[in-house]
Amino acid sequence: MNKYLKELIELNRLERKLKELEPVEKNIKAPLIKLENQKKVLEERLEKLEEEIKNIKLKRGKNELLISELKDRLKSIEEKRVRVKTEKEFKALQIEEELAREQIEVANEEIEKFEKQLELKKEEKESLLKEIEKLDAEIALLSVDIAKKLETIEKQKETLYKEKEQLIKDMNPKIYAFYEKIKRWAGVSAVVPVKRQACSGCNMRISDKIYSEVLKAEEIVTCPHCGRVLYIEEE
Repeated sequence: MNKYLKELIELNRLERKLKELEPVEKNIKAPLIKLENQKKVLEERLEKLEEEIKNIKLKRGKNELLISELKDRLKSIEEKRVRVKTEKEFKALQIEEELAREQIEVANEEIEKFEKQLELKKEEKESLLKEIEKLDAEIALLSVDIAKKLETIEKQKETLYKEKEQLIKDMNPKIYAFYEKIKRWAGVSAVVPVKRQACSGCNMRISDKIYSEVLKAEEIVTCPHCGRVLYIEEE
């Protein structure tokens, strides 16, 4: 077999192996990513919940301030009452007092409503914190197992990269440039075997003459249809 062809086949084999490790690595990480995404959703909900609690407390505070102001108004009304001289002034103060007391009652009802909302929000917050804590424990445990598996994959990748780098170093630069040009559009299928007298890259049948040249393997032969490098797989 032509030396350059042999090198191209081997280079392509190494790159295919590296490509095959990508989904393996992805599958190893998948369970961890799933847990981390679940945690992210919970943390986002927790952040939103904190904002909701803050807003409820703010509303409660406004009503508490209103009650304080209304109580001050009631004291003022009491003070004014002792100085009342006419029936008209007395009724005006009475109406003002009734209105203030009604407003206090409404404000107290609002505060009670906000207290119940806060209680529910705090319960939800506690539940979320427990779920996040549980996920943190699962993530920590799973991370150790995944790290070991990824370490094995990294060692395989390191070995393949070293072999690839050495091979490229030993190759004729023009042959490597030729391969890279095809790889830009064909990816790891830049070098493919011929099966049943057809290019296994584009599945187009090649002529008897080209097939004969591929069989001889004396030169680098490319598919006349797609341009991929062709070879015959050894039995």
